[in-house]
Amino acid sequence: MNRVELVRTAQRHGTPLYRYDLAGVRARAGELRAALPAGAELLYSLKANPLAPVVAAARGAGCGAEVSSPGELASAVAAGFDPAEVLYTGPGKAEAELVEVVGAGARLFSCESAAELDRLGRVAGSTGRGLRALLRLMPAGRPAAGLSMSDGRQFGFAADEAAAAWAAAPAGVELLGFHVYLGSQLGSVADLLEGFTHARDVVDLVAGVTGVPPKVVDLGGGFPWPYATAGAGCGLDGLREGLERLLSGWEHRPRLWFETGRRVVAGAGVLLVTVVDVKHRPNGVLVVVDGGINVLGGMSGLGRVLRPRTAVENLGAGTGEVPEGGGLPEGGEVPEVDVVGPLCTPLDRVAARVPVADPKPGDVLLVENVGAYGATASLVSFLSRPGPVELVVDGDEEIGTWRIDGRAVRLTGPA
Repeated sequence: MNRVELVRTAQRHGTPLYRYDLAGVRARAGELRAALPAGAELLYSLKANPLAPVVAAARGAGCGAEVSSPGELASAVAAGFDPAEVLYTGPGKAEAELVEVVGAGARLFSCESAAELDRLGRVAGSTGRGLRALLRLMPAGRPAAGLSMSDGRQFGFAADEAAAAWAAAPAGVELLGFHVYLGSQLGSVADLLEGFTHARDVVDLVAGVTGVPPKVVDLGGGFPWPYATAGAGCGLDGLREGLERLLSGWEHRPRLWFETGRRVVAGAGVLLVTVVDVKHRPNGVLVVVDGGINVLGGMSGLGRVLRPRTAVENLGAGTGEVPEGGGLPEGGEVPEVDVVGPLCTPLDRVAARVPVADPKPGDVLLVENVGAYGATASLVSFLSRPGPVELVVDGDEEIGTWRIDGRAVRLTGPA
């Protein structure tokens, strides 16, 4: 990544600015698909980044799609996916939502409860559309995950509930199999295989009661990649062989699906912000930038999700000139500072006690590995500030720019 060109990009388009490289999306998707067993399908989870060109790049690399809202379904369709083949997930699908998305072409669902299965049956009957579903199973164990779904009791069926639901499936809904998602950010191939083995055991338990071997098993994901720090996810050596061993234990081998968002898009995205002010305080230096929790990690800004130590690099350009070498000192110790955003709240902290070389107003700061859970996972509407610019490139070619508008739009009543 050319640091000098990043500064020029920030100067052309303004900041805060996300930059996504589609070449990186395709590369990571290809690597992960090659590490899965032959015939396995990899679904791209749009919650990581729903921008249509990013989704289209994942599709072009051979991924399917998993969505959790009508908006994500629309993004998947805009990216070229057949809505009938998109997996629609989520624990709170009201009947009106199901009617809406079935009207938009959705036919494949991850079903979370007996009541939801009944709703799917009613929608199938009222619309005259045949629907397909996986029963989502609530994991009973906790893998070595950054975010474990075993804490999310709102997700899925317990094993006994799933077996009863399978036996009572309504007309118009074909049950294909099961969906198990144990957690995110599993730290190694060994952790991934342990989690997938546990998921297989849960599926075997339920299938043993139903007496019907599943046609499809979605084992979820957990494929790791750093967030807002430099580096890369764990290597994938041994994953394919381990999954083949896992599959060998199934007498009736189902079609395997996996899900990922972060692994495919996180490394393809960076965030650029500009230093607005530098304040020297008795307890340290504060660097104020033009993008905070409204553009990066808003959930963690409110203390809802713990965020790892954000890494920030100073690219320089405070004078308007692009310094060769990115504006970093050639030697010596880089002092630690607190990087804070522009919002009117003390919660607006981008990074605490991180080394930033000689920050000055006008400097451009870089945060890497934020192509996933960046702009759309932040408090974009808070304080009604403009959303960040999202720039999509493909190698050296700029494809286009987008911006999320978080301001309220009047539906009824006085202006």
